[in-house]
Amino acid sequence: MSSAALLSACKRTSPGIRRFANSRRSTIRFASHDTARKSPPSPHAHFYSDLVPGMIPIALLGSAVYMGLRLLQSHWSHEKYLDEARSRIAALEAELELLRLQPQVVADTTSAQPSASASISSKKWWFW
Repeated sequence: MSSAALLSACKRTSPGIRRFANSRRSTIRFASHDTARKSPPSPHAHFYSDLVPGMIPIALLGSAVYMGLRLLQSHWSHEKYLDEARSRIAALEAELELLRLQPQVVADTTSAQPSASASISSKKWWFW
């Protein structure tokens, strides 16, 4: 398409819309403002258009590192909890074995002594 044909096509469209044709891709884009009188971008827009694309990989890498460290901390915390639980279980099992042996010793010593509860009940002064 020649430049004269493009110019005549732009004049035929509605006043607020201009058509632009790219001769290499043969596509048509529509713009709602006049690009011939385009103002330069604001300093803020220029700053963010330069900064944001470079910050995306950094943000992704930072997030991946943070999540990896949190996973590692969680894993180590769980291991610590399991170690403490195992030591507590071992202590309770030792106490249980001690208590299993203790009634046998207490039963042996009480069988040699007379019953203390029978002598106390006979000395009560109330009868109900």
